[in-house]
Formats: sequence, structure tokens, C-alpha cells
Amino acid sequence: MTAVVVPKINSNDARYLLVEWVAKDGSTVRPGDVLALIETSKTIEELESEYAGVLRHVVEQGAECEPGQTIARLGGPAPEPAPPPPPTSGPVITAPARALMDELGVTEDQVRALNHPVIRRTDVTAAFTGETDLILPPPQRRIADVVTRAHRETPAAYTVVKIDVEEALRLARELTPRLRTLIGLPELLVRAVAGLTARFEPMFATPIAPGRLRRAPTAHVGVTMDVGKGLYVPVVRDATNRSLEEISRTLMAHRMTAMRGGFREEDLSGANIAVTLHNQGTVTLAIPIVFPGQVCALALAAPQREVVPDGDGFAVRRTVHLGLAYDHRYVNGHDAVLFLDAIRTALETPGDLA
Repeated sequence: MTAVVVPKINSNDARYLLVEWVAKDGSTVRPGDVLALIETSKTIEELESEYAGVLRHVVEQGAECEPGQTIARLGGPAPEPAPPPPPTSGPVITAPARALMDELGVTEDQVRALNHPVIRRTDVTAAFTGETDLILPPPQRRIADVVTRAHRETPAAYTVVKIDVEEALRLARELTPRLRTLIGLPELLVRAVAGLTARFEPMFATPIAPGRLRRAPTAHVGVTMDVGKGLYVPVVRDATNRSLEEISRTLMAHRMTAMRGGFREEDLSGANIAVTLHNQGTVTLAIPIVFPGQVCALALAAPQREVVPDGDGFAVRRTVHLGLAYDHRYVNGHDAVLFLDAIRTALETPGDLA
């Protein structure tokens, strides 16, 4: 029989969720048929069959699985008789229930005491979690894996600068109707960052070994988006060679996809630098994680009104805090400040970004 193996969908997740078996157990499938839906921390991907045959599920729907794990097998053209059930003196424990048992430290002896012939995840939840316990959903647990890995592997440092964005906001107001697409600080920031690829190579490079980085010929900028349906980081590819209008239209398309919840893995992978947006008006400072495989992540806080000297009097200007989290193994504080100052200059005199 041919094994159906979970592919490595992205480089961050160590486990996925088998959301749904699209092809039923015992059904005949052809190459290209969708077998199952696999959920990562970012998106849901269709798993297609590479071969023809009769599908035999190995892993239950709703269970977690790992890259390289066999979740089904493809047999010959005729269904094979089901093997006789093994003798057992205890209940049947489903795979999702067993996964939760492992998380909670629940033993088989404890679930046998429930006297249920079949132990499901809901049985374990009801019996072994108190009213005050919160069980994170699988997507959030996989996000936790990524965050834990980032903090474990990356000795991050952080630097923040203040930027006067009055001229940038004025330019954005002028360009939005002219280009017939939304221009704001996120679009201008992506354009400014992408234009610095050649001057600040380590910021966009990929760590490949201790003391070694792989150069990036262009900036692939991941931008955080959360419209109430989960946090996503879609990528503006080849942002270095894109106009401000192209960057804006790409980000708008990503926002629409975020609202519909239809991101593909290819939309969310391949970034070599991240821009995290913190648009709530009360946010003045945010510290992002440096994603595995990257060196830097920028955090843009919300604009704040500030009274500043203006000749013999005072004026009200809008400013933002822009922070840079960076892997201190590859970037030092001096270079971080130079990078942030270059972005500050681009945003304070934004004519070249248009």
C-alpha cells in the first residue's frame, strides 16, 4: 500500500490539524483528488492525492499530525476487508482524546474509570478540566509553538525611534484619490523599508549557519493583519521592485482575503522581514517577535499628536514610534539605529516614496 504523508507546509509549525477528511474512508480516489484539509497556524491547505487507489484513513479527523506522518494509505482497486478488532479490556480512545490526555497528563486508568465504551475529546475535557481552565484551540497552540521557538532560538534586542509623520500623512491623503487605492502609513513604510535592501543587507538576510547569512536580492515584506478572524502575516513579494501603487493594491488584496479567511500557504510564506502594525490609537509601543528564519521585525505604533516648538511658538504634529526587534547575533545596536534612521528620513521627507 502507498502511504499518504503530511507534507511540510511551512517552516514554522511542528504540528498541524487534520480538519476534515474530504475523501471518505474506503473511497476510490484519483491523482489530484482532494483527500483532506490540513490547518496550520496560518491557513488551511488542501492535501491532494498523488496516486490512484482505495483510501484507508490512519489518523482520525480532528487529530493533530506532524510533517512526514502517515495519515492514510492507498490500496488496490478493491476495498480490503476490515481487520478484526483487537481484543481489549478497556474503552476505545480516539486520537483527539489521546492528544488532550497527553496535554493534561491524564492516564488511561483515569479514563477507564469514566466507564465509557468510547472516550472522545469532549469526555476528557468535561471530566479533567475545571470550570476555571481555558483550553486553547489548536491554531493558537501552534502559534504558541512558533512564539516559543522564536524566543528560544533568537537572542533579540530592541530599539525604537520617534518619527514625525505629518508630511507622510499629507502625502497619503493626496495620493489616495489620485492613485485610486488606499495609501497610508503601512504602505509608505513597506515602500521605505523595501528601498533599503542593498544598504542594509543583514536586515533582510536569512540565517543559514552560525555566523553565516544568505543574502536577499529583494525584500519580501510580511505585514500583520487581524480583522477579527485571526492574525495573519501575508507577504508583499519583491517589494523592492514594486511601486507604491502596486504595494498598496497588494496589501488591499491581502486585507480582503483576511476578511474572507481564504489565505493560501503561498500567500503567507517566504517573508524575509516583518512589519507588524499596531493601529489602535492608544498604542504607543509594541515589541514584535523575530520570526524563525528572519533577522528583523519592525513594529509601527499608532500616530500620536504632540506639541513641538515652531519658531517663536508651538505647533501640533503627529508622530509615531517605530521599533526594530533584531537578532543580536547578526545585527548590532549601531546598525539598528542607522536602519531606523534611514526609514525615519524616508518617512519625514516622503516625496521619493510616491
